[in-house]
Amino acid sequence: MAETAYEEKETKPQKTFEQRLRAVKEVTEKKRKKGAVARELGVHPNTLKNWIDAFESEGEEGLIPKKRGRQPKSPSVDPNRRMRELEREVRRLREENEILQKFLGKVRIKKTERFDAITEMKEEHKVRRLCMTLDVSESGYYNYVNRPDNKLSERDKEDILVIRRLMETESVDDPDWILLEMRKEGHRINRRRLLRLLDQMDLVDAAGYEPEHDTDSEEAEEEVLLEPVAAE
Repeated sequence: MAETAYEEKETKPQKTFEQRLRAVKEVTEKKRKKGAVARELGVHPNTLKNWIDAFESEGEEGLIPKKRGRQPKSPSVDPNRRMRELEREVRRLREENEILQKFLGKVRIKKTERFDAITEMKEEHKVRRLCMTLDVSESGYYNYVNRPDNKLSERDKEDILVIRRLMETESVDDPDWILLEMRKEGHRINRRRLLRLLDQMDLVDAAGYEPEHDTDSEEAEEEVLLEPVAAE
């Protein structure tokens, strides 16, 4: 007899979503007793309480009947396989980064354009990561965005325009070549001042270029470049 009752209990059908929702609303909206509603529906009061809790935490979705029986376990993940997948992902990212660096080196994107790109993307990515990816220094970027143009003299601005023109038309960023070309065009500038402008405007990473070991002042060199005055 007990075995028959057990079998009936096991085969008792689940209550539908509509039945559960109606029972929950009888308690939550009409303020009826849980015990009375549970008896009418033929369920245990604790079952009705679970429905109410699920409804309050998940809404109506919490009342959708779930399949009975033990749910199949998710397949176990092989830690060695996961490690191999991560290693492949790291190699892929490194390769993509290497390709990007080679591309930037070939197309000769100006530093100022890279800095502008960093400014546009800094809300989505960290500035340090952007600088590393675009192959520029983080300090150079902040110098660029915080540099007030009004600190530049009119002469500096004119020389910078010449420097940019030479670099863009000839695709050369060698300071010695730029210095030679500017002098050919009659511009009065020495190597120390050229490196200062290049570094200040981040047109070229001038850190690797040491100024000439001369003690002549900028003004002294300019005097040499002036046309000599004819003797009377």
